[in-house]
Amino acid sequence: MIDAREPIIERLATFAGRPLALATMAAWAAAEAIVLPVVPDVGLGLLALAAPRHAWRLLAAVVGGAVLGSVVLALLAVQSPDPVRAMLLGIPGIDAAVLADARADLAGGGIVGFAQVGPGVPLKVYTAEWVGLGGDLGGVVAGAVLNRLTRVGPAVVVAVVLGWFFGPWIRRHSAITLGVYAAFWIVMYAAILA
Repeated sequence: MIDAREPIIERLATFAGRPLALATMAAWAAAEAIVLPVVPDVGLGLLALAAPRHAWRLLAAVVGGAVLGSVVLALLAVQSPDPVRAMLLGIPGIDAAVLADARADLAGGGIVGFAQVGPGVPLKVYTAEWVGLGGDLGGVVAGAVLNRLTRVGPAVVVAVVLGWFFGPWIRRHSAITLGVYAAFWIVMYAAILA
């Protein structure tokens, strides 16, 4: 049982080891691969920082959820391409230029076009553009796995390293850690949406 008197980092570490954490990260990743504008990295990074030993299982849940969400979006895009495009264009940070960037990446690199390090074109845009270019479902699956490993994987490695080497400090300074972490994501999203 999670003790509410424990520092929040300790509570997050306890949560990270539970099946509910895997389900939460998989559901978040699936929703983000379809429509949610907030990447699962926000939760995954914090859990990996708090509980580095669980990071790889949680990353696997994110990859699995992203594949599921991408397949659902691809099937929707095959059936109703115009409504899917309209939905994507209604998501903050996605405009016609982002769709064009994804199309160019995929047209020039095939499945490798899904690969990405750091912020950039959302997976959902790559998925819809892949389908728009006539790509198959196998490419959606491979592309989603490649995208999550290249875009999310490096951030998880950083969180794990910080968690292993600075774990005691992080636990003693939960409030500072959470404040810096939240500020990082606020600045990141402010820059992306600007």
